[in-house]
Parts: sequence; C-alpha cells; structure tokens
Amino acid sequence: MSSELEAESVYDMVVVHREQDVGVVTLQLFQLYTLRKLGRPFKPVIPFGPHLFGSGKTKFVQSYLELVNNMGESALIGLDYVCESEKANRRGFLEKLKRASLLFVDLRELKPTRPIEEKRNLKWAVYYLLYRSACNQMGLPFMKPDEAYRHIPPYPSFLIPELRKTLGIPPDQFLLVAFDEVGVFDTKATFFELEKNDKGVVRPYNDFFGIISQLCEEPDLFFIVVGKSEGLNIYNYVASVSRVQLVFIPLSPLEKHSIVEHLEKSSSFLFPGSPKVSEILCHEDFSTSELAELLLELTGGVPGLLVRAISYLLLYKSSNNNFLLSKETFLNIMNSFLVTNYCVAPFLPRLISLSEQRKRLLRMLTLLSLYRIRFDFDETVQISSNSDVFLFDLVTDMCLYRRLVIEPDRNERYEVLLPKLLIEYIDQGLKDDRLEWLLLRTLKSQSVEFFYESKCRILEGLIATLFYLHFCRHPTNSSMFSTLGQLSRVWNEMNLQFSSESAAYYMKSIHYTRTVSGMERMTFGSNDEWERIVEEMLEFEKIYIPFHSTFHSPDILFKLHGRTNEKNLMIVGIACKGRWSRNGIRWNEILEEAHKFLKPVHDQVLTSHPTRHCMLIIMSTQLATNVSEDLNHSSRCYSSGDSVEDFVIPRNCELVILSEADVENFIGKDILLNLRKAFKSVDNPHSRNIGISTLQEIVLFLSKNI
Repeated sequence: MSSELEAESVYDMVVVHREQDVGVVTLQLFQLYTLRKLGRPFKPVIPFGPHLFGSGKTKFVQSYLELVNNMGESALIGLDYVCESEKANRRGFLEKLKRASLLFVDLRELKPTRPIEEKRNLKWAVYYLLYRSACNQMGLPFMKPDEAYRHIPPYPSFLIPELRKTLGIPPDQFLLVAFDEVGVFDTKATFFELEKNDKGVVRPYNDFFGIISQLCEEPDLFFIVVGKSEGLNIYNYVASVSRVQLVFIPLSPLEKHSIVEHLEKSSSFLFPGSPKVSEILCHEDFSTSELAELLLELTGGVPGLLVRAISYLLLYKSSNNNFLLSKETFLNIMNSFLVTNYCVAPFLPRLISLSEQRKRLLRMLTLLSLYRIRFDFDETVQISSNSDVFLFDLVTDMCLYRRLVIEPDRNERYEVLLPKLLIEYIDQGLKDDRLEWLLLRTLKSQSVEFFYESKCRILEGLIATLFYLHFCRHPTNSSMFSTLGQLSRVWNEMNLQFSSESAAYYMKSIHYTRTVSGMERMTFGSNDEWERIVEEMLEFEKIYIPFHSTFHSPDILFKLHGRTNEKNLMIVGIACKGRWSRNGIRWNEILEEAHKFLKPVHDQVLTSHPTRHCMLIIMSTQLATNVSEDLNHSSRCYSSGDSVEDFVIPRNCELVILSEADVENFIGKDILLNLRKAFKSVDNPHSRNIGISTLQEIVLFLSKNI
C-alpha cells in the first residue's frame, strides 16, 4: 500500500456547504460592487484566505459560485437588517453573481515573461498569467508572450475585454478571478523589479495587490485571493499592503452534517461502478452518521485531514475485500503511526521546523483549545521582550487551526482547534514536556463537538488540572492534600492516594451514551442515575468533568483509595462555585449542592458498599459574608451525622467548605484575582477579558506543579 499512499486523493470529492464562508465572501464582493457604483475613488475590498494546507481554500474558491447558487438568498447575509430598497439592490447583485464566470489562477505558474524589456515586470507577468489561465480553462491555444504583449498591452482596458472574449462571456456579466497560492511571493519576489519604499524596502505583496487594485476599476470584475504566506499575515499586512482592503475568510472546519454530505455524495474510482464513499465504508451495522462522528473527532473537521483519512480507509478497503468497518476497527486503523504520518504529511516540514520559541507557546495554545477560550481577530501575544505576534497568525504558524464563533451579540471570535491527528503527531515529540503531554492527552480524549461549553470551564479545568497534578505527582507535598487531611479524620484514616499516575489523561467529560434503541441521553442527569455514574467513574483512574455541569452537581468527580486496603474508596466531588459579583455563595446554595450529590450517592451507592465514602468539596471564589463568619474565615469539614441547618450529613459522607484563603492558595492569588475581574465584565470571558498574560501565568503556575 505504501506506493499508493503517495496519491493526494483516491476519490472524487464533492463540494459541501460552507455557509459561513460563502456569506463572508459574498458580502465583501457586494461592498466592492457598491463602492464602484459610487463613482469616486475607493480602496477595493478583496476577500483573502491566509491558511495552511488542509483548510479547503482551493476547493472553496473553485466551487464558490456553485455554493452561491445552492444557497440562494442566504448566501448574502444582512438582508434582515436593511430597508426594502437596499434589499432589492442586494438581490439584484446576487442574481448577477449567480450567473458569473470564474477564472481560476494558480500563482505557482507565475514567472518572468518576455519580451526581454518587460521580463522583470511583475504587472506584465500577472497579465500574461491571467490570459494564459483563461485559455487553458477553455482548452484554447494561447499566444506566445511576445505576440501577446503586442496584442494585449499591459492596461486593464485591453486585458479584461480579451479575458471576456476568451472565456466567452459578455461585457456586463460578472467575472470572478480567484488567485491561489499567493505565498509564492515569499520566494519569487526576487525575480521581478519591484518598488521600494522610502526606507528602501521591497514590498512584493503591495505591488501585487496594486495590480489588482487597478483592475478593480473595471466594471463587473471581482477577486478572491488565497494562500499562506510568511510575508502577508495579519500582523504586517497593513505595512505590506496599502492599496486594497483585505477581508479574511474564516474557512472554518466542517461540521458533522457537512461530513455526512461529503461521504454520501463523493465517489471512489477504486471500486467497480465508482460507488459513493458511504456505500463502500458503511453498512447496516455502521452508519454514515457514526463514521462522520468518528472522522470529526479525529480530524476536527479540517478538510485536508478529512480527505487524507478517508483516502486511507478507501485504500485499506480496496486491499481487504472482506473488511467491514466498525468503531473498533476504525480506531485501530487510524491510531497507527503509519496512518498518522500519512494524514499529517503536508504539515511535517513546518512542524519539524518550529523554533523553540514557538514550541514554548504551544502550552498556551493548548490551554486555549482545552478550555475553549475565545480570542479576538486582532489580539497579540508577546513572544519576546521586543516582539509581538497576532494570536491569529500564531495559530497558523504553529500548524493549528481556528474555529470561528459568532456570538449572540454578533461579535466574531475564534477558538483554537487541535485536531486529534495533529495531537497524535505532536505528542510523539513531547515525552519530556509533562504539562504539554498532559494537556494534549486530555484534548485527545475529548469529542470535538461538546467539550467545555460551560462558561466557568476555565475555573473548573484549572481546579481539575491542579487536583490531578497534586494527587498524582506530589501527594505528600500537596498543600491541598495536607489541608484535607487536617480537616477530615476519614481522609487520614483511609491514607488516600491515586493508585498510579494516569497513563492517559486527567479529565474526561461524562457525555452522551447510546441506549439499545439508538436514542441519545445524558449520562449525568437525574438522581436515579448515580449508581451507574459512580460505577463508570470507579472503573478508570481519571478525573471527570461532567458535561452540562451547570445543571448538575458536582462539577468535577474522581476517586481515591486507601494505600493499605484498595477496597476503601473515597468518591470525591468538587463543586466549583464561580461567584464573580459582590454577593458570595450563600448557605442555601451550598446545601443545594449537598442535596444533589451526597444524599443520592449515599442512598444508591454507599448503602450497599460499606467500605466506600463520599466527600463533597465546595470551592468558591467568594463566600457570602455570613458564611465566612460562621466558618470563622477558615475551611471546615462536616462529617457523618453533623447538621448543617436542616441538612444532616449522611453516613460515610463529608461536606468540606474551603475558605477563600485556601482557594486562593490552591489556584494562585493573582490568577484568581484576574479571573474575578474577567468574569465581572462578562459571563463567558474571552482571552482579552482574562488577559493573555494571565493565561501565560496559568501555564507557568501549572508547570511549577508538574
């Protein structure tokens, strides 16, 4: 199979819906259309996709007009927010756009072009490439450069009519030119005579977009540009490109429904009759939806990784006729080192060449991804004492991906996405970086779709991470371990510990499970489910953060057992009460947490297992004044039989309320203070609210606990 793996693809891929990206591009093209109609000088608007391999940028620009026609009016966002006359104007534009023609231009074919006196002229090289691309697209012969130069002088008024003639479209029909691989100017700029600014600096991208800017003065002509470049990123594009306005296309990863569509419509020529991919790989016991879900978890929905993963499965199937795919066989195949390297091959040169400085920032990006902390388009990170970089660019430079999130207030923010295939490869070289290894392993254990939706996940995740590090790595030196030992007699008597450091990860969300009927339901829900939840928790050496923990208690679950008698088990729940206003956690809220956890666990689990104990720890960012005073501003443990107002602690149970001082000591006083400030301003803070410096401080704090 190794020789066959050289192929980029072994099946005919179809276009799937990318509504968000289509909407962004269409709106920007409409803006250019509007600016042109005003009849006064303007800076052209150019949609631009600065993405690495795998984002689907080439396929997107090639199929953009097809997607517009499939989407109808929804392809032009903003119709709900304009007057009737403006709606008519936009609809008229959309109707013309649906009938547009596309000219695709691969800039890798750009080179100095004769005649000799124009050989180093970038403008003529671009013009000739446009002309030759139009001829190639129509299957027509093209003039040699010398002849073309005489026939098509390098002016828009000569070039555009020639392109329309070659493509067979009338003067009033929209023409959309899509430039791919714009990054060639990182290396090919020296081939041409380019302008220098007042400091003698050559800016090849400004020259290139200057050529496009002149062409944009021609009616009914539009451009899209895509391609990753070192010299053209968010941080420096203002300095590099002054003649146009670049608007970035998100090119977000595919959702599950798009992957299902991809599988059901794409066909493979490896098999007789070119059947659909879903017909080849799926069967009555393994549905297309199940395969799409697994592919989403593995690839993160990144098109390039998705295509290569599917290609490998098809190649495997073609050499194993009796092979039937199931969840188990899928995981066995895709977890192999060979498959991982095949799928991430296009990333390898960049991943291998990452600087040590960039590698050190990987921890912070992993933390952003794990806690689903959103960041703004223009947010910067300090990478040295005299150097900043945009977070958006840093994610790209590190071979990672971004997921665009449009929030209820219509603000656009991004999340870091680490596909599991990339995690698997990166993880191979991180055996000496314990924290990064731990964070990556945790990410790998989570489903892409559901993890970390709670607004307080950064607090819950930080606490869960610290408990794991304290109890697994340094239990004897842990201040929290010592505090709990001083508070709880049972804790000391049981001589508690984790049996060993988890070989995999420290957090796992309790999420969806399938019933016999195929319906889905929450595994962490009503009180009568506690026996099963606890049994599942006790089966593994992990710390759990339940999905939808906002509605249930506690937020974190894990087990400890006695050093001398492993049958002595302590089921520990932690309720993370993030109270960010002036009013702290009140007694009724504490007792509500106890009612939801201690009583049902006692009734369903402890009554039939006398060697098991249960502890609920209340970790609050702020206690109500009367609660703090009742506790004498100290942590306290309520044991079996103790009364807390009208609640009696059940047998073999304990309720621990930690003081604010102990919580601050555990999390880090400065970190907790910064989180309080962030949450006071917004329910779901993004990185700018929290502060990149705070996130870096969290990484440093966690590193010290490794």
